[in-house]
Amino acid sequence: MADGRFALVTGAAQGLGFAAAKAFLEMGFGGVLLVDRNADKLAEAAVKLGPLGRVVTLPGDLMDVALPARAVAAAVSAFGRLDVVVNAAGNTERCGLDDTTPEAFERLFGVNTRAPLFMMQEAVKAMRPNRSGIIINMSSMLSHGGPPNLTTYSASKAALNILTRSSAHKVARDGIRIFAINLGWVNSDGEHALQTGFHGMPQDWADAIGRRMPAGRMITPDDVAGLVAYLVSPSASMMTGAIIDYEQMPVAVFESHPALSPE
Repeated sequence: MADGRFALVTGAAQGLGFAAAKAFLEMGFGGVLLVDRNADKLAEAAVKLGPLGRVVTLPGDLMDVALPARAVAAAVSAFGRLDVVVNAAGNTERCGLDDTTPEAFERLFGVNTRAPLFMMQEAVKAMRPNRSGIIINMSSMLSHGGPPNLTTYSASKAALNILTRSSAHKVARDGIRIFAINLGWVNSDGEHALQTGFHGMPQDWADAIGRRMPAGRMITPDDVAGLVAYLVSPSASMMTGAIIDYEQMPVAVFESHPALSPE
């Protein structure tokens, strides 16, 4: 059944962004604008999604402060309106107190915080005349507090969550709803490349780690796309400003440890 809505998704060449775009087309959206800095993978994603519906692509790096305005303008030009935005692009660069450089700080906050803010700003301009719209920001469980080598990344996501909640309050009476999803450990294409390339993990790292998880496997992009589909459905129409933890273990709850157990 045709849905009639149109979406813009960043980080759409693979992983969470691709899964969200696929879910929208399967729901019957009239079209999706895919944004990603990797033009080759973006073209491949468009070929894969093409049989499901109308797909438009816009290569671009979100470190470019002008990209959000260009992306929203491209979506409105292509579709005539914009109903849903998913800010799925992210930078997971490793650095903390001792080794964060000004350049690394700019990259992390530029992609993870600044780009979603200005994408929301531009999207709201396009959505207000229709008095409807949904924006979903992909955040992280580490926004609650991260390990030493992800301190700056964690801070960028914590800031994104504040922007999400405050912006949702600002536009609630305009019919626009805004959410953030705090992602747990997701077995995405980007995470696989990071774990095998940067951390030297074996190719089957996700299977080995997944077996130790409560559900017996790791979270997949398709799992997260299911939540995205819910948030853009009528069932979630009375929600806004929610920061949703998508994780198998509740935050700040730890497995029992012999050293902490009573004798």
